[in-house]
Amino acid sequence: MDQDQEEEDSGWSSFLPELLRLICCRLPLPDVPRFGAVCKHWNSCAFPVFPADVSPLLISTVAGTVHCYDPCLNKMLVLATPLRAPDSSRIFSAAAGGWVMLRTPRKTVLFANLLDGSMLETPQQQGNEDDHHGFMCCGTPPRNCLLLSLYANMGTLKVQSWDGKNWARFEVGDDMEGWLTRARFTMSPCCNPVLHRGLLYCLGEEGNLGLYDTRFRRWIVLREPAGFGAEFRYKSCYLIESQGELLAALTGKNGAPVYVLKLNERKMAWERVTSLGGRSLFTGTPSSLSMPTAGANKVYLPRFYGRPQVIQAEVATSGGRLFFVAKQEGSRSGDGVDSTAWCYDLESDSDKQFTGSKNLLQYVWVHLGRAADPDDGMDTG
Repeated sequence: MDQDQEEEDSGWSSFLPELLRLICCRLPLPDVPRFGAVCKHWNSCAFPVFPADVSPLLISTVAGTVHCYDPCLNKMLVLATPLRAPDSSRIFSAAAGGWVMLRTPRKTVLFANLLDGSMLETPQQQGNEDDHHGFMCCGTPPRNCLLLSLYANMGTLKVQSWDGKNWARFEVGDDMEGWLTRARFTMSPCCNPVLHRGLLYCLGEEGNLGLYDTRFRRWIVLREPAGFGAEFRYKSCYLIESQGELLAALTGKNGAPVYVLKLNERKMAWERVTSLGGRSLFTGTPSSLSMPTAGANKVYLPRFYGRPQVIQAEVATSGGRLFFVAKQEGSRSGDGVDSTAWCYDLESDSDKQFTGSKNLLQYVWVHLGRAADPDDGMDTG
């Protein structure tokens, strides 16, 4: 007996579609996919629901809208949200509950919520716009958080911090005493500092490290490690804090090859790793992330092949989780055929150059987290 006959005999298909749609609309969002899995008839009455908190997303504000690319689903979600950020604002981080942080053209930082559109804007920053690099956010926005802007180049370090009320500015120059503070250091322009053991670690272009202590306002350039090593040829380097470890991801001109190094803190030296122990890295933007994933031991970059499906959706919360809900079934475009996220498997160790893929330069990896737990899954680099 085939499946259609079984469904007909079981009586599942005898329910009126209008009744099934009414029932489906009253279900908690996590139960909607289960509802659609009962049979083909029930599936035709369900609406598309996708989890928004399982994987990091590539997010960008484009022409007043919010675009989210999910590498696991291989879908581009264009969000209908009450958020109305100023034109040319750029997302640089996100947190649980639908909060995103944006840099605005007027040299302020905007805390905005995708769910209800609420916003809080900081005062205008001090100094020149070129000094504001290395943005990162610690804590729960918008009130209980520390916002840092850090720029390190040669013998100069410039830091601005916002504590929820005011900006504070700190600068270290060549007049500071001691080699450790005056050592020449050029921060990698493609990655933010990361918080590790209570200190901010900054990655230099050559693989050296600088430390900034936010409590005592102290800047140190470490003597070791001096670099990654001559055997690694790379164009870009990214720093990630993951499960108490500092990792560096090195990428070539066209993405591949990819090397992942771990800092041996006893020897203070970079060591190559071939396994991420159940984790995947999402790197290639200033805010790089590490998360446990089903397809572990992979490095994702902000690129994809082909034409992923584009779905007009809304973001909603249910049961302490965030979901994308398609506005209507007919809102999809892009066939998704032969389309996939750019992903490098460390076990393959391939030297293949990934040309022809679309590089999402305006997008940043962020993890929206769960709606109920502000600290869930936030592994920010």
